[in-house]
Amino acid sequence: MTEPREPSLERSRLRNAALVFVLGSVAILAGVLWVTTGAGTWSAIGAFGVWLIAALLAVEFVRMALETLGLMVLVNGTQDVRLGFRHALALTLESYFIGQLIPATAAGVPYQAYLLTRRGVRAGEATAVVVVKGFVPGVFFFAVLLATTVLAALGWDGPRASLTFLKIVGPISALPTVFVVTLFVLMLARPALFDRLADRVSAFLARRLRGRAAQRVEEARVLIEDESHAFHEALSALGSHKRWTLVWGVLLVVLATVTEFVVGLVIMWGFGYRGSVVGPLLLQALLKSILAASPTPGSLAVGEGGYIGFFAAYLPSHVVGLSVVLWRIVVYFAPMLLGGALVARRLGKRGSAPVQTGA
Repeated sequence: MTEPREPSLERSRLRNAALVFVLGSVAILAGVLWVTTGAGTWSAIGAFGVWLIAALLAVEFVRMALETLGLMVLVNGTQDVRLGFRHALALTLESYFIGQLIPATAAGVPYQAYLLTRRGVRAGEATAVVVVKGFVPGVFFFAVLLATTVLAALGWDGPRASLTFLKIVGPISALPTVFVVTLFVLMLARPALFDRLADRVSAFLARRLRGRAAQRVEEARVLIEDESHAFHEALSALGSHKRWTLVWGVLLVVLATVTEFVVGLVIMWGFGYRGSVVGPLLLQALLKSILAASPTPGSLAVGEGGYIGFFAAYLPSHVVGLSVVLWRIVVYFAPMLLGGALVARRLGKRGSAPVQTGA
């Protein structure tokens, strides 16, 4: 099996992506606050309370801890090496930072796989573990999409504005969710068909592209096929011989995904929402599948736009902008700041060369 190649992530590319993300987010959030701030906003800030800020940060830590534990279970349950919590958490934060800044390249997958190999995990299985962990949320979103469709058919229990938001987000989220699940099924049940489809798509693009662009298409094809083979072999092996390892690992990753949505709920509670938690959780799950497919750094603009609509469905207009700011800071800025510090330290050790992910 082909070993994961050492990721080549230029410092300038990371710096530019981080600059776009930070400046873009600040500009958008400032505009949102300018439009939505009213007389009731200031009293709402005072009523929110410092303890709720602490609760938001605690929920985010639990989210990252659960994702870290999921990684540890999948690695330690299948390898002779033992991945400790501290190293697994650092690896998760670094990969989150890279994956959010350069989402279109799925950079977090090879980066995290390479870091695992530096901890002693066998190369092909390192890639497989990361890919398995990455596909779990997509399958979960598909289940949520089906559940939400059933609930909407039976009668949606929530504010009328939330039903309107569902009618917009539901169909949009279906495209990336069904796409991910289709890839999942093909890689697992029909790997040869998946390879043929990848070959045909890359050949089609190569005929219409020239130079470096065509080369990148070929590199992407090789990487995708290698990762799909590793995914198929690892999931088959886990399902046959390490079934409970797979179950616990998947459960922890799903819990981490759901915990991210609790951040939105805590913000809503802080601003007076006391309704059902089911609707907000389902809507955020649908929205997350759209954010995950966004090509912009940190889901820039897509995230703000989506959560403006989400919070507007449940909260008064004068706290919508403030809610979006809190959500962006806790879910993105906080973990990316920690991950960015770890990546910067690694870059500092390697000078101006591409990121070398050795320990």
